[in-house]
Amino acid sequence: MNKIRVGVISFQHMHALSYTDSLLKLPNVELIGIADSDNFRGIEMASRFNTKYFQDYHELLGLVDGVVICTSNKLHCKIAVDAARAGKDMLVEKPFATTYKEAEEMLSEAKKHNVRIMTAFPMRFNASIEEAKIAVNNGDIGDILCITGINHGKIPSGWFINKNEAGGGAIMDHTVHLADLMRWFVGSECNTVYCEGGELIHNKGIDDCGILTLQFENGVFATIDSSWAHHKNYTIWPEVFMEIIGTKGTLEVEAFGQTERVFSVEDNSINDVVWGSDGDEGLIREFIRSIESKSTPKVTGLDGAKAMEVALTAYKSLKSHLVETVEHRFDESK
Repeated sequence: MNKIRVGVISFQHMHALSYTDSLLKLPNVELIGIADSDNFRGIEMASRFNTKYFQDYHELLGLVDGVVICTSNKLHCKIAVDAARAGKDMLVEKPFATTYKEAEEMLSEAKKHNVRIMTAFPMRFNASIEEAKIAVNNGDIGDILCITGINHGKIPSGWFINKNEAGGGAIMDHTVHLADLMRWFVGSECNTVYCEGGELIHNKGIDDCGILTLQFENGVFATIDSSWAHHKNYTIWPEVFMEIIGTKGTLEVEAFGQTERVFSVEDNSINDVVWGSDGDEGLIREFIRSIESKSTPKVTGLDGAKAMEVALTAYKSLKSHLVETVEHRFDESK
């Protein structure tokens, strides 16, 4: 059996660990190597995953069928464009990009060179989310009227709280997951966004709270709480919750509800460990399936660009304190 040759470009993003673990679980995948501009981190990760280290990702591009890009957000565009020009399929960590121009260039180059570009939206592959989507599609709650969404977490560190590297704070980081899920559930484009938020909790010089109100073209409205609201001793990092109200009923979705509580004698800490559905594994399986079958992945670069556009519109509203219209710069035909 010919294996799919994959490389991971950068461990700047924490999700690279889980994605690489997931790659190694697939019998039809060969992890060719890890590229990272940080020598220490790259060598450490290559040793951990028993693969080769590349300081220059261009060398890795010449040896693989596809790459997983987990750099800081600002570097997504440059590396994705280089991967497209090398003819390599790619999975790009969210948010897809930090500006309209970057996203447009990434999509254009992928189309020009006929490569698949996928956005890392693992929540699409979370079992609770998948079951909720099936229930909605089956008409179990009738037509969707509105959705309340919450994506909370602890504040990250490093480049995540550097606006130039990340493109924004919590509103950029946590809006995109729910914006994508809501668009997927309602089958309509987001038309307007109103946002209030700012630097309200952590005093790190970047937005750590955001509340968005969205109106979709089909009349559905929604709210997103995209805050880094969990304090450092909170028992769990991720929290994604949706309440979907329809004409026939209400559906509540708690994506990380399956946990076990661990009490540590060593440091007197209490932590909740998620043991349920692993959306990261589903995401990686889909990426490999799309490469192997040469077919469009279930989550595309366009999906990532659409979600990013909601976040960028939210920042525009945050500045103006007005309801802002989504520009809809991205189109299937482009």
